[in-house]
Amino acid sequence: MTSVKELRSVDLSSYTIISTAIAVLFSIITSIVLVIAIAAISPAAMGVSAYLVSTIIVGSLMYTTYNSFCQGFLYNLLAKKLNTIQIAFEDDKQIIKVSTTPTAIIISMIMTIQVILLYLVSVFIFPLLLNTMVQTLMFSGQELLAYSLYQFLYLFSQPTTVAMIIFGTFIITFVFVLLGCYIYNILASTGRGVTVELSKQDNMTSIESVDVLKLAIVFAVVAGILNLILAIISLISGGEIMTAIGNIIGGFIGAFVEGALLAVFYNFLAPKLGKLKLELIDQ
Repeated sequence: MTSVKELRSVDLSSYTIISTAIAVLFSIITSIVLVIAIAAISPAAMGVSAYLVSTIIVGSLMYTTYNSFCQGFLYNLLAKKLNTIQIAFEDDKQIIKVSTTPTAIIISMIMTIQVILLYLVSVFIFPLLLNTMVQTLMFSGQELLAYSLYQFLYLFSQPTTVAMIIFGTFIITFVFVLLGCYIYNILASTGRGVTVELSKQDNMTSIESVDVLKLAIVFAVVAGILNLILAIISLISGGEIMTAIGNIIGGFIGAFVEGALLAVFYNFLAPKLGKLKLELIDQ
């Protein structure tokens, strides 16, 4: 039986906690790979890796906490003004369709607002940071590097550049999310959509678990096709064919691993930290 549900809101607490925990696990894996790479390239630099590991993990914790809360808050806010995301389920398990244009619009709006907020914060921090960095480089005798950095950051902070970044963020996010939704819907129509276990709690729906293999396949196929499109554009623009092929294969494999780990991490952490809760309203 097919049912269509509207994603009315996201529980901020559960979304922030589970997203941050998953990101920390990813950062730990990244840190381990980095340490192994440093040890293989330069064993003498192993001492530096300790600082890098702590920086990566703590930085991931802080950034993801802010980013997840901000995304959830903005979605709940925009959902009251815009068309919300609608999801079609088969037997309340397999996601067989996701609304395309509404999903692309609301995610693009969230990303754009986050970029604007980042710019507003940088207006206060940027001058101090720029002055400190330039003075440090000047005192260390790196006048040319200091001048180049100043010119780059000055150009980056210009209103025209900022406007282009904001506008570009919306357009690029909209196009890629729209394409991703279309690809997913085609894939799901063949019976390969993501499968989740849901449970109802009052007016909220909890995601109990996620099918690991199906999520990994969805990630891989969507990323592979999007990378194929980018590779074609790159080749038309004069790019190297071997680089394009490498990007397609690397994107496919990387997305498969990422999707599988994401599902494994969620299934492992959800019973311990709390399952993701969504307000899904039947249509």
